[in-house]
Amino acid sequence: MATTLPPVATTQSPFNPSISHPTQIIISENLKQAALDHIAYLKEFYDHPEYLKKQSREYAVYRYETFWLPFLAETMESDVIPPLDILFVWHSHMLAPTAYASDCERLFGRILSNRVRPRTPQLLQFSEQLWMKKYNRTMPYELDYSSNIQVIPPYTSKIKYALSQAVERQADFYYNVALGHYKDSEFLDEAVKRYKKFIYLKRLNPQLYVVPMYDIDIIWHTHQLFPEAYRRDMIANLQHVLHHDDTVQDRTSNSKLSTSDHETRHKWFELYGDRLPKNGCMYRGKTSKDFYQFVTDFNFLLECQRYTMYVQFLDNKSAATGVTRKDNDNRVSTIVSLHDHSVVGEPLPDQIFAQINSSEQELFARGSSGYIEAHFEADYTDLTAQLSLKIQQKAGYWPMNYFSTLEEFEIPADKLLPITQFNQPVKANNNAGGEEESGGLYFLFNKPIDQYSVLRQMVPTAKRLTIGISAMDVNTVIVRYDASQYEEATLDTNYLTQLGTSFLFNLENVTVRQALHSILPVHQDQPTLLNIRHTILNEIDIFTATFNSAIFASCHSLNWSQLPLPNQVSPNHDNSIITFEPEKEEALIIKDHSGDWGIVKFSKDLFTASLDDNVTDKNNQFSLYRFMPDGQVEEEIVYVDWEDDKWLIGSNNFGIEMNTWSISVKRIAIKNSMQYICLGAALISRFDTLFTQIFGRNDDETHLTTATNGNYNDNDLLANDIGKINLNGSTGINNTRNTLSNKTPQMAMNHV
Repeated sequence: MATTLPPVATTQSPFNPSISHPTQIIISENLKQAALDHIAYLKEFYDHPEYLKKQSREYAVYRYETFWLPFLAETMESDVIPPLDILFVWHSHMLAPTAYASDCERLFGRILSNRVRPRTPQLLQFSEQLWMKKYNRTMPYELDYSSNIQVIPPYTSKIKYALSQAVERQADFYYNVALGHYKDSEFLDEAVKRYKKFIYLKRLNPQLYVVPMYDIDIIWHTHQLFPEAYRRDMIANLQHVLHHDDTVQDRTSNSKLSTSDHETRHKWFELYGDRLPKNGCMYRGKTSKDFYQFVTDFNFLLECQRYTMYVQFLDNKSAATGVTRKDNDNRVSTIVSLHDHSVVGEPLPDQIFAQINSSEQELFARGSSGYIEAHFEADYTDLTAQLSLKIQQKAGYWPMNYFSTLEEFEIPADKLLPITQFNQPVKANNNAGGEEESGGLYFLFNKPIDQYSVLRQMVPTAKRLTIGISAMDVNTVIVRYDASQYEEATLDTNYLTQLGTSFLFNLENVTVRQALHSILPVHQDQPTLLNIRHTILNEIDIFTATFNSAIFASCHSLNWSQLPLPNQVSPNHDNSIITFEPEKEEALIIKDHSGDWGIVKFSKDLFTASLDDNVTDKNNQFSLYRFMPDGQVEEEIVYVDWEDDKWLIGSNNFGIEMNTWSISVKRIAIKNSMQYICLGAALISRFDTLFTQIFGRNDDETHLTTATNGNYNDNDLLANDIGKINLNGSTGINNTRNTLSNKTPQMAMNHV
C-alpha cells in the first residue's frame, strides 16, 4: 500500500515560485508503465551475456553510430526500435543525458527522440523492414553474437562519450532491480512519488550531488530514456538538465559517492521526516551469472549411492515390500554386498541361498515383510553391468561343502536402464505403495514359478520370484553433511572467489570466521564430493558450494534491504513478488551460474509454534521461491515433520534428516543438486543453531538477538550504508558472540 506523503517544508524554490511541494514536480511521461517496459528489455539483455564481451560491445557501438543514429535521424519515425545489441548502446548513451544531447546536436543538429515501449514482434518486424529498405544487405538488422563477430572496419568515431565502457557499467544495473516487486503497481506508484521528492530535494539543494536508492533510480533511468521530455521536465523543475553520472564508482570512505550518499540521506530526512533507505530498494551486489561454474556430469553423486536389492518368493496374492532388516527364527542374517567376499558361517542343511553374480551366498529367510527373501547391497556401478541371479543349495559335507545351483536367471538389461539412464522417476511395481513409500519396489525381475519347478518343491507356497529395488532409493540421491572446525580468517584480494557474492565495500583484510565443511557419501568417509565453505561476516552467513576453487552455488542471508515489506506492494500479488517481515521472518537467497536461483524464508517461531496446542499445518511449513528460466517464480512448500524420534525437513524435490545431517535430492531434480545441497547445508546449520538456542541453553548463557526492525539499520552490510559498518566487529549483533562448539555449524543469520 502506498504511504501518505508527509508534510514538507514549504520554502519556495528560488527557481520557480510555482513549485513549492514534491507533488508539483513536472513529469510529462507515464514513467510507471515505461518502467515496466524498461525492465523487460533490461532482462532481455541480461539473458544474452554474449553481448557483453568486449568485441561484441565494440561492434554494437559501431553499428549504433554508423547505422542506427543516421537511420533514426533520417526516418523521423517514432515507432521504430533498434535490435537489442544497438538498443543497449543507445540506452547507455541516453543515461548520460548531457553527453547524449551534446553528441546528437553536434552530429544531427537536434536531440534524437526516443520513447520506451514494449518490444512487440509486430514493432520489431516493422522496424526491421524499414532498416532493410535503407541498408539492404549492407548490414543485417539482427546479429548472432554467439557466433564469430565480424571485424570492425576502420572508422573514426565522432561520439565523445565512451560507449563501450558505459555499456559494461550499465549491464550491472538490472540485477539490482530484477526482483518481482519492481514490477508491482503499488511499489512503482510509490517509486514515482519518491522520485518527485528526489527531484524536489535537488531543487532545494542545487549544489548537492544526489544519490538515489534503487526504486528511485529505476524511475530516474526511465525518465532519461525520453531524452526530449527529460530535458524539458528538468529545465522546468531545476532550470537545468540533471546530469546522471555513472562513472563515479568509488565508494571508499570520504569518496565523493560516500559523502554524497550520507548527505543525501541527511537532507532527505531533514526535509521529509522519513528515511531515504527503504526495504527492498538497496544495493544487491553483482550477479553470480556466468561467474559460478555448473556441473554437467552428476555421476560423481550417483556412484556413491547404495541400493538394497530384495530377492523374494511371493504367492500371487502377496504384495512385495522392501524392508531394512529380516528375522529368521532368531538366527542372524546379514545384508550381503555384491563386493563382500568375506568368509561366512557354514550354511545349514536344507536351506536355499541366493547369489547375484559372484557375491557371497545370502540365506533366504522369513523377512519382516512376511515373505521368504534375501537381501543384497549394490552400488550404482553394479547396476551398469549384466546381472544374473542364482538360486542355490548347499551340497557336500564339511569341510568339502559347496553350493549347487538349482536355477539361474538373467536380469533383463532393459530393466536396469531406467536406473542408469534416468529420465523420469521409476514407479513401484508392487502394491505396497508408490515410489514415495519406503516399501515400494521397482522390479528388476518378476517371473512366475512353474508348479513343476524345483523351486516350487523347495518353497511350496511360492508362485513368483521377484528382484526389487526400493523405488524411493532409485529416485533419490543422498549425501551427508560433515562439519569441521571454525577458525578466524583474514580475507585477501581474492575474497570474491571464496564468498561468491559482492558487497559495496572492499573486504580485503577483513577478519571473518570460516569453516570448510564436507559433503560425503552417506555410507563412507571418502571421497569428498563437495565442500561447503561457511563464512560468518558480521551479521551475514555466506555458504558456498565449492570444489577445487570453483563455486557451483551459494546461499547467504537476506535482510530488509533486499525485500519489501508486505504493505509496500499490492495486497493480492502473485508468487513473483516476495515480501519479507524482518521482525517475524528469516530469509536466505540461493544463487548459481544463472544468477538468482531461489529465496527461502521461514517464520522465526517455526519451532516454538509447533509446541502450541492450536498448531496448524502452516505452522510446520515454509516456502522456497524458485526463479524459473522463463521468468516465472514457483513456490515450493518445505515441510517440517517430527516422525517418531526423527526430525525431517523437505519438499517434493529435496529432504534433510536433522538427526544424521543427511541431505537428499530427487534424481528428477539432480540438475539442481548443487543448489539444494548448498541450501540443505545452510538450513542444517541454521536450524541446529536455532533449535539449540530455543531448547538447549541455560538462562545464564549468551543468546543471539534480533536487532533489525524492518525499517532501517545503521549497522548493515547488506544495505549500502557506507561507512557505518564495523567490518571487524563481533560475530553477533549487540556485541554478542556465538557460544556454540567450534565443531557445530554456526549461524549469524538470526540477526538479520
